[in-house]
Amino acid sequence: MFSAMSIFAVTLFADIYSNIDNLSVATDDGCISAGIIVVIFKAIIYQVNREKIVRVIRDVLKCADDLTEFSNVDRIRDIIKSHYTFNKVISHGFNILGCVLVIALLFFSPTENNLPIRAKYPFNTTISPWHEIALGIEICAVSGGVLAILSMDSITVLLCNLIIMQFDILNVNFENCRRRVVNDVSKKVNFSSQTNRGCDEQCYKDFERHVEKTESSVFLSRYKTCIRFYQRLVSVTKDYNKTYSSSLFIQMLSSTSMICLTGFQVVVVGGQSSDVIKFGIYLSAAVSQIFYSCWIGNELIYSSSVLDRSQWLSDWHQEPLSDIVQVFTLSMMSARQSTQIKAGGFYVMSLQTFITIIRRSYSIFTLLNNMQVTNS
Repeated sequence: MFSAMSIFAVTLFADIYSNIDNLSVATDDGCISAGIIVVIFKAIIYQVNREKIVRVIRDVLKCADDLTEFSNVDRIRDIIKSHYTFNKVISHGFNILGCVLVIALLFFSPTENNLPIRAKYPFNTTISPWHEIALGIEICAVSGGVLAILSMDSITVLLCNLIIMQFDILNVNFENCRRRVVNDVSKKVNFSSQTNRGCDEQCYKDFERHVEKTESSVFLSRYKTCIRFYQRLVSVTKDYNKTYSSSLFIQMLSSTSMICLTGFQVVVVGGQSSDVIKFGIYLSAAVSQIFYSCWIGNELIYSSSVLDRSQWLSDWHQEPLSDIVQVFTLSMMSARQSTQIKAGGFYVMSLQTFITIIRRSYSIFTLLNNMQVTNS
């Protein structure tokens, strides 16, 4: 399958080189080649970084298990359920879009007895068995490419969604850091019992001090544990960036190319209705892919940026100043720095970046449109 994609990419570039003066043909081939190239590069990156990817997956899942075990199940059940439902809907949606895209690219052929996607082969593709061979290469390349990109992107975005879910759970844990009396302590003294009625005033004072100390230790223990989970999540996110930063950068470049070239084919070149439908679906897939990647990056920024608010809503103000001031101040300062996903170390994955991509795609589209008008 990887060989079929590589051969298909070469034939597309050969056709672009042969028709470099024909803008409509070059952009037609450029739409498909941009998608195939990003699949090939991502597959290579996944193969090279497979050990790092396994380590990141293991760390994310281990942190999620530890955090859910530490948390109150009743308080985080809705968070886990909402993230699970959302991921399930998105996964099914992209799978359906991928199937529709494969059907559109392979079966919406504009010319009878011709290949679904134009490309330049070193043999005559109009006669048998060369036609069947070329057709088999394109079917394997397109279906395999869509399957590969769905699989790789599913892992990428699912890991990011798990990190976002853990930040949401951590926010709840910070907000619910409360001063509570441990059950074992309260059981030691029964104020209604006959034996405790003879306790003097000093006895009650000692007990109150003991309860106060226990409550304070419970709060500090939970608060410091939450801080350690925050540090683990920041470390996991850094490893995630190191592993997936290059593939996200390639995806951004590819998506920019696909959006502008496909839009040019739909709006300017036009042609038969089958071409418009095919490239319209292709454009929808390209926009959806980059939008979702930028959207989950934006969600991560938001979930991590409200941690300082969650810390402020805890019961820190009921603690002795000498016990809490250093821990609380340092944790608030570190939480003010939002966690981000970066593409190539240059671009932050956010909705603002998505708008930038659309603007650049439109600028390139306008340039191609002016070139088309000048040539005609």
